[in-house]
Amino acid sequence: MEKSMTIDILRGKTQNKALHCYIILSIWILVLIAGVYKFLEPQPRGSIPTVVTELFQNLAIDVRTKKIFKICNFPEDIYFGDEGTLNSKQWNLRGLIILTRHGDRGPLQHVRNITYINCGKKTNTELLKGYQEYMKNLSSISRVSWIGPGPFHGFPLLPTHYRQCQLGQLSMQGVAQLLKVGQILRQSYLSIWPKLTNLTPAEVLVYSTRYRRTFQSALALLYGLISTETLNKVNIFESHSISFCFRECGCPMADKYFRKVKNYLNQQLISHPAVSVLTDTTSQLIFPPGIERGPLKRNPFAVKDALLTYICHGSGLPCDNSAACVKRHNVAGIFSYTEWVIHQKWGYSDWKRFCLLKAYGLIRNIVSHMLHMVSNTGPYLVLYSGHDHTLEELSTALGLKSDPLLLRYGARIIFEVYHDNREPQSVLKDVYFRVLANGKDVTSQVDFCKNIVNVEKRSSLCKIEDIVRYIHEDYFSSFNATNYKDACVAKHF
Repeated sequence: MEKSMTIDILRGKTQNKALHCYIILSIWILVLIAGVYKFLEPQPRGSIPTVVTELFQNLAIDVRTKKIFKICNFPEDIYFGDEGTLNSKQWNLRGLIILTRHGDRGPLQHVRNITYINCGKKTNTELLKGYQEYMKNLSSISRVSWIGPGPFHGFPLLPTHYRQCQLGQLSMQGVAQLLKVGQILRQSYLSIWPKLTNLTPAEVLVYSTRYRRTFQSALALLYGLISTETLNKVNIFESHSISFCFRECGCPMADKYFRKVKNYLNQQLISHPAVSVLTDTTSQLIFPPGIERGPLKRNPFAVKDALLTYICHGSGLPCDNSAACVKRHNVAGIFSYTEWVIHQKWGYSDWKRFCLLKAYGLIRNIVSHMLHMVSNTGPYLVLYSGHDHTLEELSTALGLKSDPLLLRYGARIIFEVYHDNREPQSVLKDVYFRVLANGKDVTSQVDFCKNIVNVEKRSSLCKIEDIVRYIHEDYFSSFNATNYKDACVAKHF
């Protein structure tokens, strides 16, 4: 009897121990799952991203999502920056070189519920109303140079659908963004550059890639910046490359570096399987049935682009036929991972080499226009209307710090060209420039600026001599070459 009771007690202890182990194991699994989905904030280079699960039907603006909404760059959030703040009798502004990304657009791929997403501007400002009326009244081809024969012949001057999102096409919100940028720049420069009010068409030079969204964005910015009399007669030239490479375009080594960067990004994704799963599951909820998701489901950047269609237009996040919906953790995870990758890529040497080769033609063109400005031959206002890749390649080649917000819709990089009035004017001596990214003076970040002059609290100047010397002597040093042609010759890695 005592032996039987002892056995029962031991069995009870064993069962209790098993139960305790089961409970501990269950808790451990829950902790592990929670750890996998930990909310991903922007990470510095070298740190490893993670993802969190927070179930919300719609994405609201709060502390954690505020940076995501900043990528949309809503027109009402576009403010005055440091442009035109160098208001001193010592410095004479000689000209402006502006590089922009087009405004808000529809998705590049079909997404769920696209017909229910309102891509229009919800609040029409007087500026937007005036611009719409102005464009509708442009019926005389003879007095508007960019309506007649040319690369942009037949392009609509405004988005053809005011509310409905069109694949890859500029939205009315995108128009409002560039109008606001142009208006801000006009107000910033009028006091220090009176020439802005009477620029002739010959003194304005505009380049645009052959996309409706870049062409229409250029028109919107110019409408806010210069007089309509000048705008009507300005010639807009086509760039055959989104890099604005002009004569320096074909480069086998650039293609090789791009493949290496692509492999590097693929390896980053493979090393983060949780992100791969999140990308795949999110793509299933975003892209409708019938869309070939092969390359899309493995591309966090394509999923991020599609998510912006909902986020930037106040639309509810999509659901599939089984009522499974995109949740907050899908958005947070995708955006945080892509931002982390941008930081990683910026420190990758082959990415820098790729951008140096891709941006060489553009930088050389910019330097040429700088020299024309200081030699009084003009043009004095140059605009490149491009894409996020354009800004990314140029900013990386210049050595600017990695900042995903630099690539948002309506983003801008501006070069201000100045002459020091204390000395007699010459082509190079005592001529300087500033670089501003989205209104912030970033001149001190430029790799080759060795003779920085700190003028005011938020203003720095770089000698044009530095950029001329760099483009002719040091630009290709990392390729062990002295010119573009030699740097582009295919080599063994």
